[in-house]
Amino acid sequence: MRRQFAILKLIINLSIFGFALSFEGASPERTTLLVVLFSVFLAWGFVRPRLKKDGSLWYAVDAALIFLLEYQSKYLVNYFFHILYVSSIVEAGISLDRKRGNLASAMLSAAALSKYIYALGFGVSAAILSQLIFNLFALAFLITLINFGKLQQEEREKGQRLYRELVEAYHRLEELSAQKEKAAALEERNRIAREMHDSLGHRLTALIMQLEMGKEYLKKEPAKTGQYLDRCADNAREALADTRRALRALSGMRRDRAGENGSEGGTGSGMETMDSILDMIEEFSKNTGIEINYKLPGGSLSPQENNVLYRVIQEAITNAARHGGATRINIEAGREENWIWFRIKDNGRGGDFAEGFGLGSMRKRLEDMGGSLEIESGQGFCLTGRFATVDRRG
Repeated sequence: MRRQFAILKLIINLSIFGFALSFEGASPERTTLLVVLFSVFLAWGFVRPRLKKDGSLWYAVDAALIFLLEYQSKYLVNYFFHILYVSSIVEAGISLDRKRGNLASAMLSAAALSKYIYALGFGVSAAILSQLIFNLFALAFLITLINFGKLQQEEREKGQRLYRELVEAYHRLEELSAQKEKAAALEERNRIAREMHDSLGHRLTALIMQLEMGKEYLKKEPAKTGQYLDRCADNAREALADTRRALRALSGMRRDRAGENGSEGGTGSGMETMDSILDMIEEFSKNTGIEINYKLPGGSLSPQENNVLYRVIQEAITNAARHGGATRINIEAGREENWIWFRIKDNGRGGDFAEGFGLGSMRKRLEDMGGSLEIESGQGFCLTGRFATVDRRG
């Protein structure tokens, strides 16, 4: 595009100079001088765009070269040379931004009108004055027209830029929305996995220990074997019910959420009261034969607080039975200002351990409630931690 504009400018300027030269009827010496000046003007037109400094000031050289061409004319005004000012003003308006283009146009206009002002110095003439006024308004109209075109171009470019930014923002919003959906789906899967691990793992651990005890009763007290088998069947049914609830949640048939505050285990899950914690402890102790001593917080806790404490105790006693082989578990929990703390210790096997899915889920639950978890494994296993109450978290 720039190359085509340069070729068009060259053709127009050559045509203008040809008409100007024929209009002059100059002598060979003056013709040579005019050709040299015009050649310098053309060469400068190719050099100027490649200069890196402020482009508007370089148009002063254009104005000076055209002024010298006019100065060599035998007429006060050779309108063909005068048109070269117009050509340079148009080029400045197209190639420069509005501010620099207006500065270059002002310099070129001043040079174009200087001959009329110079002529008026020898006496006021109606013809000269009218030509000055006409050219002044003509150049002002041309510069205004160029500015209007520039404004239209700037508005189009601004609109295109805003449109591109809007499209980019829309694509970013789509990506963020997709990432949010994926994160929500992953969080939902993790929540269901934790629910299945806690509830199903707890019941299956109790069921396994019941079956082990059932084998012993079958040898020593066959009459009680039927009762143990009934308990095993009840535990198996509860495990199946927990699995079905998790599968319904996974398929979208039921969203077991407690609300926007991030709690787990939805309404109707049976873990929102202190009685549910007591029932779970006593049932586990009865099914496994493990002695469980406990001291729980007095007063009432919110459903969310009960749920977290329920899951923490459930995971701790399940691990004590499954991995530690414990026969005694001590549970202490209480409220201290805006915190609920707990300490759960068993007499099972200690030693090195790897934090698996269950303990990781427990830690995540507590951290979601602004809490923490510490694990000690020496003579037995000890879990100590706390989490913020709903009032503290706001």
